[in-house]
This record gives sequence, C-alpha cells and structure tokens, in this order.
Amino acid sequence: MNRLLLVLIAMVMMTNFGCTTKTEESMETVVQPASPIILEGYWEGDLAVQEQITLKLGFSITRSQQGYTAKLSVPQQGIKDLPIASTEYDSETRFITFTIDTLQAVFSGTIETSTEPTITGTFEQSGMALPLILHKLESVPEIAARMQDPKPPYPYISEDVVFLQKIEGFELAGTITRPKENGRYPAVILISGSGQQDRDEAIMGHRPFLVLADALTRAGIVVLRYDDRGVGSSKGTLDTATSLDFADDAESALEYLTSLPFVDHERLGIIGHSEGGLIAPIIASRNSQVDFIVLMAAPGVDGIRVLEDQSAALLRAQGAPEAAIQQIVALNKQIYTIIIDESLPVEQRKAQVSQLLSLTGMTPEAIQNQLSALFSPWYMAFLTIDPAPYLSKVDIPTLILNGSKDTQVTASLNVPTIETILKESGNTEYTTKIYEGLNHLFQPATTGSVDEYASIETTIDPMVLEDIAEWIVNR
Repeated sequence: MNRLLLVLIAMVMMTNFGCTTKTEESMETVVQPASPIILEGYWEGDLAVQEQITLKLGFSITRSQQGYTAKLSVPQQGIKDLPIASTEYDSETRFITFTIDTLQAVFSGTIETSTEPTITGTFEQSGMALPLILHKLESVPEIAARMQDPKPPYPYISEDVVFLQKIEGFELAGTITRPKENGRYPAVILISGSGQQDRDEAIMGHRPFLVLADALTRAGIVVLRYDDRGVGSSKGTLDTATSLDFADDAESALEYLTSLPFVDHERLGIIGHSEGGLIAPIIASRNSQVDFIVLMAAPGVDGIRVLEDQSAALLRAQGAPEAAIQQIVALNKQIYTIIIDESLPVEQRKAQVSQLLSLTGMTPEAIQNQLSALFSPWYMAFLTIDPAPYLSKVDIPTLILNGSKDTQVTASLNVPTIETILKESGNTEYTTKIYEGLNHLFQPATTGSVDEYASIETTIDPMVLEDIAEWIVNR
C-alpha cells in the first residue's frame, strides 16, 4: 500500500481521536536582520511524524531567472528528487514556502543565520502540522547500503533498458539482470506496491527489488524491474493513474521481456508485491503468455476491506486502545462508502466527507489536503477494485506468500480468501506459505508496525528469497 500517504492517514486519525499524548509546541516566526544568504543547495531535517517514527526530508533548491525551484527527497520512502509544484520566497522576511502537490503537503518556514543556516518551520500533510528544522549541508548525503544490497562486480549481466508502454506510448525505464551464459532462462517482471516506486522499490533505506533481483538472477532467472510511470527515468503521468493503468504498464514490460532472445517463453512469470500482487492476477487473467505468478503480501479482498483491516492492524501494532480502533475503522468505512457512492455528485460527496473529517478536529486546510488524497483517481479506483474476478480466471501455478506480522495486507484476512477463490475456480496448482514473524516487507519483525521497517537491517528474509527462486526454477 502507499508507504507515505495511507500510513499518515491512519496516524492522523489516531492522533485526533486521542490515542497518543504527543503535544505540538507553538512556533514563532522570527525575522532575522538582513544579511547575505545563499538559498541554493541541499537542506535536510528530521520530521518526527510520531514518537517512534522519524522521516528524513531533503530539499534541493536551485535558482534561475524565473526564481527558485526545489525538489524533495525522502530516502526512507524511496522518494528522490520529487519536483515541488511551487517555491515562494520573501527576501525581506526570509520566509519560504514549498507546495508539494503530489503529496498534498506544504512546508513553510523562516531562514535563520544566527549560528548556522537553518530553516525553521512547519510541515503540513494529511491533517498533521509538525515542526521541522532544515539544516544546510555541503552535499547530498549518500544513502547507506544495507547488509543484503549486492555490490559489483556481479556474477551476472546487469543492463539498463528502455521500453515502450504500448497503450499510451511513453517510455518506461528499468534494469534487466540475466545469467552470463548463453541460453534461454525462466524470466519474471517485478511489480511494486502502491505509491511512487522506483525499480528497486526503495523504502526506508531498503531496496527490496534490488535484493530480490540479485537472488533470483544468481539462481538462473532473468529479472526485469522498472521505475513506475513518472518516477525515476520513466516517462508518463503518475497523478491520474490507477491500478488498472499500472497493469497496462506491467503488461508492456512483459511483452518487452518476450522479445528478448535469452528468455524462455514457456517459463515466463510475474512477481507482484502488495498492490503489485493485485496487478499480477489482472494480467494473468487476460494474457496467456503468463506461465506462473508469485503473490507477495497480495490483497485478496476489495480496497475498502483492505484499508479497514490495515487501519486496525496498524493501530494495534502501535498500541492504540481497542475502543478507539473500532471508532476509527467505523469512521473510515463511512467515509469510503461516501467516496464510492456514484449516485451523488462528486462535490456533494466531498462536502459529506469534509463534514465527517471536521468532527476529528482537523483544520480546514488539513481537510482539503485529505479530500485531495481521498478523491484522487488512484484512491477512488482502489477502493472498488475486487481481485476476485481476476483470481478466479487464474489457472496457472501460483505462489502465495505472506508474513504473520504483516500489518498492511494481513495474512489472516487475505491469504484464505485468495486460496478459496483459486480452489473454487478449479486451480489446484497453488502453493501457500505464511512466514512466522515476518512483516509486510518480509523482514523479521517484532510488532510488524511500519515504524520498524527502517530499523531492521534485513531487507528480505533469506528464506523467502530461497523459496521464490526454488519454486520458479522447478516450474
């Protein structure tokens, strides 16, 4: 699920229902005496979104004749150089504002130079207004490698590629890894979860798809992973895309893979993680070239049920009281029901949702941010997509994987549903494995809460890597 947006929605709902005691300190804007300052460069700070969750935000500022522009990086979320819609700077008051439309977020603050250059201000997103202090660094820091990150030279061939998205006609960019020896090999495409994902599915300092591709290629499997549309080196528009659009992108990747001389067309598969596990059956249900699929933490129910279950699991992992959890889940369900009610005009639906959100204590500005997210094309489509019709048409070998401590797509709700659908439709070629103690990223976890992802050194448990590779090789 969306690593940044959906989790923050759950957090703000929990905060507004009194499940945390964290208080926000008021901040005063201090106008410093005028002195020379160079805005251009990289500014970075730590955003405490909750007591145990800190995100590092980086703003790269440049200047041209037209004024200042900036890009945002959130290394822990895999976001790098995200264009910021507008950058406004008042040189007299030294007040700067970044408006980040893609994340429905705003950061505004005052530049101070009393000791060292800092920008002291407030970051607002999804109903939260959090203090943030940016410090100017001499250069953009390198992201530290994790224990499982592969390092060159590789014992296989790795090459960057560009291929065409056939439906809309834009270019997607990715990386293919393949054995060095001549021959035809089983091949897979990797489909990432929701949100802005690069080819490595980078999140919180981890690069799961890089690690997965390395393990599979060492086992003799060709792997194609690619940047989502509008991310990294891929073209295309991200803001208006839905899961069905991402399915078209993935099918173009699959078609490109079939054109390569080292690919065995009789052993062609898809590995989908999270939302990617929803997209894989969509493609397999309509494309006879797919010989097998691997579903990693895949949803088995419609979007509303996924998000209801996710909210409850996330809040329980964070220690929220059960009464508050039920209250939040009930409110969310009411909101989702309104959003998908096509008998009402969209503006009327927005007004009703706005009224419900106001009951949680959200400010008008925060409510508008929430409305932008909740009524985005992706969100509205995701709420209504049911994987059952697609899974019922999947008659090929299927590997179903999940972790017992997954709080984003829980094994208890989704795995039995997927199994039932496949069984009732006559597919007996499915294999299921639930890994005890692993979370949504297939890391060994304590609670499964999202705030643990960054602190866990393991990117993917080695047993998961071995099981996937062995299952594919033995097809």
